[in-house]
Amino acid sequence: MKGYTIAIELGSSKIVAIAGSRNGEGKLTVEAIEEENVTNIIKRGCVQNIEDVYSYVKRLKTKLENRLAPAKIIRTYVGIGGVSAFAEDKTTSKTFHEDSIINETHILKLKEECRSLISSATDVLAIVPVKYIVDGRAVENPIGTTGTSIEAHYKVVTAKPVLRRNIVRSIAERLKLNIVDYIPSALATADVVLTSEERTLGCLLVDFGAETTTVSIYKNNALVWLETLPMGGRNITRDIASLNLIDSEAEHLKIASGMAKGFKSENNVRLKFEGDGMVEIDLAKLSSVVEARSEEIMANIEEQIKRAGLSRKDLSAGAVVVGGAAKMRGWMELLEERIGMKARFATLSKEIQVANKEYARVNDYLQAVGLLYAVNGNCTETPPPVFPEDEDPEEEQNIPVEEPGEESAQKDGWLKRVRKRFTKFINEGETEEEKNED
Repeated sequence: MKGYTIAIELGSSKIVAIAGSRNGEGKLTVEAIEEENVTNIIKRGCVQNIEDVYSYVKRLKTKLENRLAPAKIIRTYVGIGGVSAFAEDKTTSKTFHEDSIINETHILKLKEECRSLISSATDVLAIVPVKYIVDGRAVENPIGTTGTSIEAHYKVVTAKPVLRRNIVRSIAERLKLNIVDYIPSALATADVVLTSEERTLGCLLVDFGAETTTVSIYKNNALVWLETLPMGGRNITRDIASLNLIDSEAEHLKIASGMAKGFKSENNVRLKFEGDGMVEIDLAKLSSVVEARSEEIMANIEEQIKRAGLSRKDLSAGAVVVGGAAKMRGWMELLEERIGMKARFATLSKEIQVANKEYARVNDYLQAVGLLYAVNGNCTETPPPVFPEDEDPEEEQNIPVEEPGEESAQKDGWLKRVRKRFTKFINEGETEEEKNED
């Protein structure tokens, strides 16, 4: 029976549950995607309301199981990130008494030594190799090489322990759904949207979300920077709400009329909101607040390049952008202008298949797809069919399920079945004696 890998992405604006399978060659196919829109239960990547997250994930689990029936979900992978997630540099080394062949055990010990260098007050999400140096020369894969010394350079992705702790409380403890592993969302997303050429030449990956903006920088096929900024599309929404609007109205206005750059008008716009009648908005003020906040976010993105010790010319592959908040008109143009390089919206790697045409918008779920791509474990089981004793399962399947009703309706249904059997006997040419016995 077919098994499925399950992953959950906990975003500030939506929670996504996704299922996938792999063929004999290991190729991933996205089988089903379900989502629930949320507000104020996950703040900047951290679960705030255990009970609400439990309820939404439970609902998503049921939706996926309906799609994957008869398979039942018994475990899951979970994406993790948030405003406290960032990458720091660590270096470990080992010297051998004589020329030795470096093996996997040596690399694992270097990684564990690296982990021990991290404060116990932080949670290690991933240890990402940047480069290895064997006897003074850089090697891409040290396993199998020989030398008397090895030096390992890592990017260690860490976050506050509360991120993982609250996920455990809402999913593992409250829902009783086993969590196989936690996958750093930023790293997983990069694996499905960046080409090897972009990683090598140097590129900027920007995930512009509802409440956070995660900036990852790759160069020479290695992660060189990762930082999560405490600002996103919802900051723009709140600024618009300062024009005497509630948040839902401000969000609607941002989508309908907001532009990050280049929108100037002296006219006003009249919008109709449910229960409020017509509301007149000064478009000049709208443009001012949207552009000001967008400029602030862009300035912080640009600052990450400087903090990584790089310049624009070091990132010749440009910027790749994911996240629903980046769909606001003018946002990409403003980003290109600010960072001085070309930018493109991320698209899914052609290596990954999508099972159903309804997922033509799969690029809206790249972070969740990235989680699936990063792992390869079966998260479902198929219970054996159970049939009532002394009943023929095939005959039972042919009888339609009846809705509760009046006694007369029940009799009508019974009579129809009798007529059906009676007609069948006549068509088969039974004898009069057999019909009387029946």
